[in-house]
Amino acid sequence: MGYVFGGAVPRRFPIVTAAIIAVNVVIYFTTSFASYFASTSPSYIYRFGYIPALLLSHEGVARIFTSMFIHADLLHIIFNMYFLYVFGKGVEDLVSSRRFLVMYFVSGVGAALFHTASIPISGLEVISIPAVGASGAISGILGAYLMFFPGSSLVACFPILLLPLCFTVRASAYLVFWFALQVIYGYAKIGSVAFFAHAGGFITGIAMAWILGRSKVTELGVFREGFYFFRYIVFRMRRGGLGFFTKFTLVLLIVVTAVTMSYYSIESDLTLVSIYRGDIVVDGYSDIVLLKVSADGSYSYSGSEIAYTDIVLLRLSKMGLLVNSDLSNKSIDFTNNPLEGVVRIQVDIFGRSISEDVAVVLYVRASYNREGVLKEAGGRMYTQVVEVFPEYGNIVVRKRPTTFDFSISSAGPYSGEAVTVATLPSVAVSLLSIYVVSRKDSELSVS
Repeated sequence: MGYVFGGAVPRRFPIVTAAIIAVNVVIYFTTSFASYFASTSPSYIYRFGYIPALLLSHEGVARIFTSMFIHADLLHIIFNMYFLYVFGKGVEDLVSSRRFLVMYFVSGVGAALFHTASIPISGLEVISIPAVGASGAISGILGAYLMFFPGSSLVACFPILLLPLCFTVRASAYLVFWFALQVIYGYAKIGSVAFFAHAGGFITGIAMAWILGRSKVTELGVFREGFYFFRYIVFRMRRGGLGFFTKFTLVLLIVVTAVTMSYYSIESDLTLVSIYRGDIVVDGYSDIVLLKVSADGSYSYSGSEIAYTDIVLLRLSKMGLLVNSDLSNKSIDFTNNPLEGVVRIQVDIFGRSISEDVAVVLYVRASYNREGVLKEAGGRMYTQVVEVFPEYGNIVVRKRPTTFDFSISSAGPYSGEAVTVATLPSVAVSLLSIYVVSRKDSELSVS
């Protein structure tokens, strides 16, 4: 969407907007320090990102808020904070700093709910993928800006053959075009961006503009009546609201989104995937792992950043001790007589795939749920770590004997219930925003 300049000019310093930007920047530098500030460490993303499958847990609710302050990489935070400043300063000045803060976080919650409700559209695999960034909350500020300042002027710049093409555009045209792209990209499943979270935040922001902003707009109207010469925070002072085409486009996109989410939440089989959150400690190092189990018994895990975690989990998986239907509702105890085996490890290096057999001696006590998923385990693992490295033009493979003390506990399963729960409030917010766009736009517009 290129860059935009201009927008509503505040009468006073936007303290909350600036504070949100400052907090996000500090957190980004903290979480990306290990990569020289190029990107956030995966451990922070999996520990604090919003995971739709966990919505119905206390942790899942907390993650809605923590995810708003985690950004994937440098460009992610630069664009988010830039758009927050351009559009946030005017909205904050109009509705007050306190209401702006409420609008920001409520929009972020709405974005998370829409993102969850749209999972059957985006693909069930998304239910276990952490979403991070302030984009949803900022999208809500964009939605509020659309209702308050549809007639304000923006300068939009787009790179064309490395040269910027800049032109003046009405804010309503730019923002509706942006919203349409989010919906279209969401249905097209382009990339890994949570486009429906953007759309949901935008829709929530429209509704919040009416809930939190209409009294402030009314106060401004009374003030204008007494002081005709007063120039507020916009470039043009006419109360035209949204045009017919703009309202028609917005309502159509919101209706399509709400209807589609409702349909898929009813018709989709949301039990095909179950998610487990695993806490694992290896030699004193704590890590978090997400285990995704499909209805056919296949599974995968992700989220580990510590090498020791991967080593232990891979060997447990190869030995059939992570997910095994034969162990349903059972416990095993190999603390006195160890479980021994040989597993094959595959290492890819310099375009070559190298396979090595390594021995595993496992002293472990573990229990399993009715699906055969590991609930709790603890013990000691004697194994070999495969080390592969180049040496004088050759590839050298070494096996280093290693011992790991570990413990694992898992919570779940979390399934598609979160989608059904998130759909109802998402549809309700959509209906309210349709009402605001179609009936209350002129009451909210100050430009």
